[in-house]
This record gives sequence, C-alpha cells and structure tokens, in this order.
Amino acid sequence: MQNPTNSSRSWGSYLATSRGSLLVASALAVTALGGTAGCRVTEDNVRRWSDTEHGPDKLVAVLTHAKYETSLRTSAALALIGMKPRAGRRIGINRAVESIAQLSVDERKAVLDGLAPTLIAKMKETSPGNQGAAAAQAAADPSVPFKDATFALLSYDKSTLVTDDATRKKLSDALIDWCQHDFDRRIDNSSQMYGMEQVLRFLRAPAVKGLPALIVPDEPKIDRIAALIAELGDDATKEAASTKLVDVAKAVASPTWIAKKQAAVEEANKAAKITATAAQLAAQMAAYQTEELTRTFAAMKKVGGRAVIGFCLDFASDKGSSPVAVENEKRRAASMAALEGRLDRNRPDDVQRVLAIAGADDTPDSVRDLAFQRVGEMPREQVVGRLFDLFSSKKWKVRWVSASTVLRMSATPQLGEFMTKLPSGAAAGFALSEPLSYGGLIEKMTVKDGLKARDAATKFLREGSLAARLTALGWFYANGTPADVAALASFETDATPVPKTDDPDAKWQCDVPKGTDGKETETKPIANVGEFVKFCVEPAMKGRT
Repeated sequence: MQNPTNSSRSWGSYLATSRGSLLVASALAVTALGGTAGCRVTEDNVRRWSDTEHGPDKLVAVLTHAKYETSLRTSAALALIGMKPRAGRRIGINRAVESIAQLSVDERKAVLDGLAPTLIAKMKETSPGNQGAAAAQAAADPSVPFKDATFALLSYDKSTLVTDDATRKKLSDALIDWCQHDFDRRIDNSSQMYGMEQVLRFLRAPAVKGLPALIVPDEPKIDRIAALIAELGDDATKEAASTKLVDVAKAVASPTWIAKKQAAVEEANKAAKITATAAQLAAQMAAYQTEELTRTFAAMKKVGGRAVIGFCLDFASDKGSSPVAVENEKRRAASMAALEGRLDRNRPDDVQRVLAIAGADDTPDSVRDLAFQRVGEMPREQVVGRLFDLFSSKKWKVRWVSASTVLRMSATPQLGEFMTKLPSGAAAGFALSEPLSYGGLIEKMTVKDGLKARDAATKFLREGSLAARLTALGWFYANGTPADVAALASFETDATPVPKTDDPDAKWQCDVPKGTDGKETETKPIANVGEFVKFCVEPAMKGRT
C-alpha cells in the first residue's frame, strides 16, 4: 500500500509532526492567493491547481480558511482527493484529511456535509469498458481515491471527524457497497492506500453481510470471501454463507457442471496437441471436478455452519460420487477434512455418523484417518465406548486407529481399561505395528493422580492378555534406554507365540544385523515373545543414549 499511515491509529502522530509545516504552508499559500492582483478564487482555479506544482498548498489554504465559501472549500477538498499521484503517492488525500481535522466542529460539519454526496457518487464509478488486462483495469478504477478518502475520514485516529450519525452511516454504507462491487479485482488492487480487507475489518460484521451473495460457482475468490465471513460475519451471515457454499458444491458435483466445462478441456487438449480417448477425457473431467470440489470444501472448512456439516457428512458417506475410484476417495477425504473443529458436541447423531464412516470395512484409509481425527475432537466420554466397540473389527487397521484415538484422549489411570479392550487369548490378527505405536502414545498420555506412563505400562509386563503384555513391551521399544535392558532380561526366554496374522502389513518381523560388521540388515520373522524382546525391543533401547 502507498500510504505510510495505513492504520487509523497513526493519523494522530502523523498530524502532530506535520501540523506546524501544514499551517506554515497554508499561510504562505494564503499570502500568495491574496497577492494575485486581488483576483477572486474560483472553481476554475481550484480545478487547475490540482495539476500545478504548488497547487496542493493553495488548495489546502482554500480548504482551511473561513473566508472562502463552503462550496469552494468542499471543491478544494475534492480536488485534493482526486489529484493524480505524485512520485507514486496520493499526497492529496492525506492533506485533505489533515486539513479537515483542523477545522472547527461547525466548519468541519459544513464541509463534510457538502463533501459526502460527491464521495458517495464517485465511489459508484467503475472502470470504463472491459478491455485490457484485469490488473490494468483495477489500477485504473476511478473510484479508488474517493473510497480511500472516505475510509481515512471515518477511521481518523481515535476521534471522529464525521460526527453526524446520518452522514457517517451513508459513507459507511457506500464503502460497503464499494467492497461488494467488482470484488474479485478490487480485493487485490494494489493502487489502494487502504486495502479492501482493512476496510472490511474496520466496518466489521455489517461490511460482510452481503458477501454470501458473491458465493457462486466459478467464483475465483471464494476462499477469500469465506475467510472474511468467518472472521467478521455474524451468525446469520455465516449461516447464509454455509448454505451458499453447499449450493456451489452441489452444482460442481453435478453432471451439468461436467457438460459445461468439457468443451474447454477439449479445447485445451487440442491446443496442447493431446489426443485423449473417451476414458482419458472422463478421467480428466473427474480430476478437474475433484479440484473444484476440494477448493469449495476448503472454503466450507473456514465457514462451517449447519448446512456445511450436513452436506459434508453426506458426501463423506457417499461411496460413488465419482466413477473414478481415486477421485471419489480424494473428495470424501476433502469433505471429512472440512469438518475439522465443526462437529457439534450436542448432536450425537453427527458423531455417530462419523464413527460409522471410520468403522466401515470398505472406508478408504485416508478417509478413515480423517474420520478418527474428527472423533478425537469430541469429549472422551461421548465416544470412547463406540471406539472400544471398533476394537473387534475384522480389519486390524480399524482397531489400530481407533485404539490410537483412545490413547490420545486418555489419562494414565485409564490405561488399564484400554488394556482390557485389546484382543484376548492368542490375539489373532494383532499386528506388530500396534504395540510399537501404542508404546509411544502411552508415553504421551496425560499424567493424572501422579501415575506416570512408565509405571502404568510396566504393570502389564506380567499381567493381562498377550496383547496387553506386548503393548507394555512396546512402551520400552518406544521409550526405553540401555539402562532398561536388564529389566527385560527375564523376558528373553518367553516362548509364548506372537499373534498370527495373514495380512502382510501385520506380520511380526524385525530388521536384524547381517554378517559380522553389522553394517547390513536382514528381515527376521519373530516367532515368540522372547524373540520380540531380543530382536526388536532391546536393539531399539540400546540405540538410545
């Protein structure tokens, strides 16, 4: 931004240092004006001075001295505001506002009453035509200096220059209208002294009330709009945005959107000299659709709202939103990610739906992981029972992620309950990855009633199920040191078979040194608890200092 006083707070300090020089310049300008052969200052003089070297000083003199008619003083202010940049800076706006601040209350009100209608009218002006690059059109927006001046007047220091409530409201409403018109270009227009986002943050909730109307398919700034509404909007505005975002997502997910966009993709293929088969074109369109949906889900994540929550839950449950499996998974994951921090703790049905997605055998792993993350955001007492139910899933990865979620939300005295929920007996299907990762999570549990994680885990080295004992050994694998090796020596001869599993990802095997130099390793199948201790746990402990 061009203005060195970009925050409203800086106006006072800037004025304090410049007021003396401003008064001197104004006095000199008055002397110069009075010495012009007694000529009367006219509107033509005012318009001409905005383009002359010493014109700003003369305009300030007219604006600040009561001997001139109010209409002429108002014209001088407008001339300063509308001056072309000098050395890349719009110096006229600062000088106009500083001059108005020095007027008496009555003089200031008279000037502003005359100034406001023109400022409002000028803010309604738009760039002529639609020719040229978007950046060039934005830079040429004739309304920008008048919008900047309006904001400077409204935000001046801690005092209020615009004391008339009706005038202040009209100017504020005009600023809001300006921000909502041609939003895409004005939000990034670098010629502004005060960026649009600064204006919106100053005006707060009323300024973004109309932004939901801008949320439509193909809106390039949908993420910026959503972010501003999330930050500044009141509840009604956020809910309106939530509904509009759902409308956009439904439109993008429809066959109509594919039909509308396909011609452009085909043209792009032609320009790139790509000959795509029907299947390849369908895959391109599916990927394009996924990209747009993901962008919309990202905006949804910022805004939240009941409409968004319901739609994302529906979408994450949909196993066939796209005929391309990989795209379907990406979309479901994006919809689940959009629910981060948005689920309502007072709506058990929402939590149950997420748990159903997390526990389904055919849920893709990427979607499942995100579903469990959403569950982990809920109070433990609300979800822990259902999570324990998932320990009996036919897929060990479901139990693994569910158990990890329980550990993350538990305190050390609750480890005993966790251990009793692990598979009993020979623990068929219990994967090596489970005790190894559980051990690290146990160490991170919240310490309560003075019970440290080490003590809570060590208790189960000799009691409980096989799965619980292996998990206790997993604590030493993740956290033990060479000093702990002796404590596990008695377990080296434990011939209890490790759990059997048919899943290649769940096999019990560890890398052990190969040859005498130990520089190479080989994978060794683990048959029993003793081998787990000797070839997996103890080497990990010895490797720590």
